[in-house]
Amino acid sequence: MSVNGFLGLGPKEQRIGDRLPYSHLFNDSTVVLRDGSLMQALYIDGFGFETADTTDLNTLHALRESALKAIGHSRLVLHHHILRRKVSVATSGQFDNAVAEHINDRWQARLSSRQLFVNDLFITIVRRPAKGKAGLAEGLAKLFGSGATDREAEIHRDMRDLDAAREALMAALGRYGPRLLGGYDTKDGRCNEPLELLSAIFHGEMRPVMRPALTAKDDLGHYIPYQRLSVGVDALELKSASDAKSFGAMLSVKEYPPHAVPGMLDALLHLPYEMTLSQSFQFVDRQIGLERVGLALRRLRAADDDGVTLRAGLMNAKDELASGQTTLGEHHLSVMVRTPTLDQLDQAAAQCSSALADIGSISVREDINLEPAFWAQFPGNENYIARRALISNSAFAGMASLHGFALGKAAGNHWGDAITVLETTSATPYFFNFHAADLGNFTIIGPSGSGKTVVLNFLAAQAQKINPRTIVFDKDRGAEIFIRAIGGHYAALRAGEPTGFNPLQLPDTATNRAFLRDFISRLITGDGTPLAPDEDAVIAAAVDSQFEQEPRYRRLRYFQELLGGSRRPSQGDLATRLAPWVGSGEWAWLFDNEVDHLDLEARVLGFDMTQFLDQPALRTPIMMYLFHRVEERLDGNPTMILIDEGWKALDDEIFAARIRDWMKTLRKRNAILGFGTQSASDALDSRISSAIIEQSATQIFMANPRAQMDDYGEGFGLSEHEVGLIRALPSHARAFLVKHGNHSVVARLDLSAMPDLLTMLSGRESTVRRLDELRAELGDDPAHWWQPLVGTPYPGKPAALNEPRLKAGAS
Repeated sequence: MSVNGFLGLGPKEQRIGDRLPYSHLFNDSTVVLRDGSLMQALYIDGFGFETADTTDLNTLHALRESALKAIGHSRLVLHHHILRRKVSVATSGQFDNAVAEHINDRWQARLSSRQLFVNDLFITIVRRPAKGKAGLAEGLAKLFGSGATDREAEIHRDMRDLDAAREALMAALGRYGPRLLGGYDTKDGRCNEPLELLSAIFHGEMRPVMRPALTAKDDLGHYIPYQRLSVGVDALELKSASDAKSFGAMLSVKEYPPHAVPGMLDALLHLPYEMTLSQSFQFVDRQIGLERVGLALRRLRAADDDGVTLRAGLMNAKDELASGQTTLGEHHLSVMVRTPTLDQLDQAAAQCSSALADIGSISVREDINLEPAFWAQFPGNENYIARRALISNSAFAGMASLHGFALGKAAGNHWGDAITVLETTSATPYFFNFHAADLGNFTIIGPSGSGKTVVLNFLAAQAQKINPRTIVFDKDRGAEIFIRAIGGHYAALRAGEPTGFNPLQLPDTATNRAFLRDFISRLITGDGTPLAPDEDAVIAAAVDSQFEQEPRYRRLRYFQELLGGSRRPSQGDLATRLAPWVGSGEWAWLFDNEVDHLDLEARVLGFDMTQFLDQPALRTPIMMYLFHRVEERLDGNPTMILIDEGWKALDDEIFAARIRDWMKTLRKRNAILGFGTQSASDALDSRISSAIIEQSATQIFMANPRAQMDDYGEGFGLSEHEVGLIRALPSHARAFLVKHGNHSVVARLDLSAMPDLLTMLSGRESTVRRLDELRAELGDDPAHWWQPLVGTPYPGKPAALNEPRLKAGAS
């Protein structure tokens, strides 16, 4: 049956647009309907329900309930739409490195092969003309009024009332991120978002809709459709001008569940189908509501029904309505599920029906009522609703939970487009960013074997599209293969082997002099003995004096002589306390080197710190020097400093005293810090933990069945439900919790079908040993050792590497 023949009384065909009640635009945000109604629409970000505690969900339910009661008026109708649609996602960016580009291409191909969906949430407010006696009086006033002037004044009064209701609703729903739909400019002209919403309800796809220039004979109802609608027995067909087809089935709720609770329809948002979920709520006057409830009670008594619970519920509803504690409205709910082929439609409809049955409702797949059910989805088309029920504002607040999935931010971030796209466990895309505004520090926590190293290296690989300076302070050489593969330089610092570090050969600047005073003081006081009051001045004078020497004499062993002066060495003096660091001293190999070979000009650098993490006497001066050299090179270009076991690497009173100011400096210079650790409790025991947590925009938590609420909850600020999710995530799912700003999601990084990339990103001990063998045989060029190591052809062109600039203990 063609839609054009629906209810046709004669041979003349009716156009599709006749069923859409829209006349023209009053302004960019307001649609005028043919009967004089006014309509505005809101886009809703939604609340991330999957990781929220039950207490939060119940609190927000009460908030929605109060918001509905506050704006309740019989001339208002609320429509709530969820448009679930399939999307193809990708991030933009050019990679200068062939391996980083290869990783990106493989990941984008995987995303393209997945069925990913987004759920767009909308609330539409329709202000109708008055009905009943008030409507009759209003109609007579129009008939005998002074024409256009009165009608213009009336529409402005209605606009004020609509704006007031919409503003009150937006204020009440602030936590859901409401935004008024309006107009926007493109290179082709001005587009209109309210019309895009109406078009999406009809066609099931979001696309730009130009603001029309309509003639007197045309209106918006005829402007919106661009596909042909055909109606069958229990299925709809939409056909485009290019003969592309989609099919739909309409499901309507016939009987409601006994109770409405927050999130009762969330199961529909996980189904692997495109659909449009439509609800409407038409407020009724209190007196009419009381009459309707009273009529239901009289019918119950007349039928001599023993439904004690039903009678008690109706009595309670009557009391609450009479006292103003609740409002009532006529409600309808339908689901239009869409599939690309007719064969898939029955299964999709069955799964939707099953999801509705799971919450205690009974739905029907429309056949005779199919076409009216389709038109009833549209705001202003309440006359087409065949299945409606009188429910409370509390029940509607439960069914319209405004639950959504965090999507992240695709563009316009501090470093431009999103770093990468992750797939959530709800089959939605998540646009991952390090930054919230200009704060980009992040943490990643997960026990051994949880995939922490893979995630950290993958994110660093995806970030290479912005060409950041990347410095990695590594543990167990977990990032070495990745760093060398993308052309970086890597040094495994080993105890007892000369590092090539000589801080005394720094250029003569005020900053370097101040650093050397602190650095030398740290070497001397590493045994816990503080400096005497006059010894600071002695060190400062020695630092100044050494800058007057020739470069070859600027070395710790000669600096020791400056400290001693002409005096004979004595127990506990400065020169004696510096002795372990010079000449034949136990730690002379660290800084008493003839020439400073540390060159940080390479864009990607790695240092393996494993052998020093548990030796604070050595670890702290090493980190002081390396961080000072890194900070020297910060010039405002993007920089990533990644520290595995960062809490341990910087767990020192020197860093604890300066970490907040230092992190502010990094932020101003467009640098971010990434901290990784296996143990949340160890991180919290660190002296720098509070500063790192406060200054981190993003936190990543890998699956951990032993996660403790004291650590993850009180320490890192996770909710009880979020900690429960971390415990419940199966290790094989390759999933993790991402907490960014005010939202959190459970994302997945599944590279199981890419074993070659896993070999490179995972940094297993056996693979690193194999890399050592291949480099000894074939050289440092990844083009030579890539295929023997990972088993696939090298993605770039072979090119001899420059001589390594980082000679400090280079392996």
